[in-house]
Amino acid sequence: MRRAIFLVTTIQGIRKPTFLQQLLTLLNDHYEVAILFAMTNFDEVWQAQREFEMIRNREHLQQGVNVITLGDVYADRSGVRLTDTDYLKVELTALTPYESHAGHDKVVRYVDHDGNIVAETLYGKNQVRLHTILFDKNSRIIQINNYNQQDHLYGIERCSDDLVTESLLLNANSELVFRFSNYVIEQKIHYGVAKTSLIPVPSSLSEISGNKKEDPLTHYETKGESVVTKATSYSDYHRYNDINAFYHQVLLNLNTDSARVYLDIDNVIDASKYLPGKQIFNY
Repeated sequence: MRRAIFLVTTIQGIRKPTFLQQLLTLLNDHYEVAILFAMTNFDEVWQAQREFEMIRNREHLQQGVNVITLGDVYADRSGVRLTDTDYLKVELTALTPYESHAGHDKVVRYVDHDGNIVAETLYGKNQVRLHTILFDKNSRIIQINNYNQQDHLYGIERCSDDLVTESLLLNANSELVFRFSNYVIEQKIHYGVAKTSLIPVPSSLSEISGNKKEDPLTHYETKGESVVTKATSYSDYHRYNDINAFYHQVLLNLNTDSARVYLDIDNVIDASKYLPGKQIFNY
């Protein structure tokens, strides 16, 4: 049977109408489809799985689609033991639990003697943990522990100012296999605005002097930020300075030689340079 693989790197990817259109077309053409939720923000994985389950039920997709995660791909890969500095351990049994619900899901918050919420665990179907969030004394998120459908811890996210700074991917033996580190890079963003534009120029933009007279646009610039993710392997100690180089390695592990590979159109240009000679499809 012909095969196709969707590489999904953000939860926004499966929300695109083109994702479902391409998926249904492949299934109608009798392809066997694998959807890899490859987010390094692991807390998006269970949300993506839940949203896709809704799609599966709505479209009656009971056969022909296999959903996998990075935790599945690297469950058997060798790793190293986590150190005490890699993550925080909290003894929840020493805290007072308070149970509530978020929609249909059970939430248990653990409170210390001073009345501070130290941790919060969200449960899904069959009372399987989805994640446990750890907070500091100011109620800011400092760590998220993510669990798979077998209630096994497979991903840890370290946070600062509620933003993920690094993610740790674990194997089935709870060993560290990959570390994903996020870096915030400052960048300049340029805009060209026509004189006929009806949209007012935001005050945060600075006009660039020295525009050529024949140029019909007025040019502005502002400062922005982008997040760059780098990966380190603890099985072969390879470093990936571009997350797309890591995704290329993931696809090699999935044996994509005879399969169609579908990438988010927003990532095609950056990712395709690591797949020379490979025909790439987008959604």
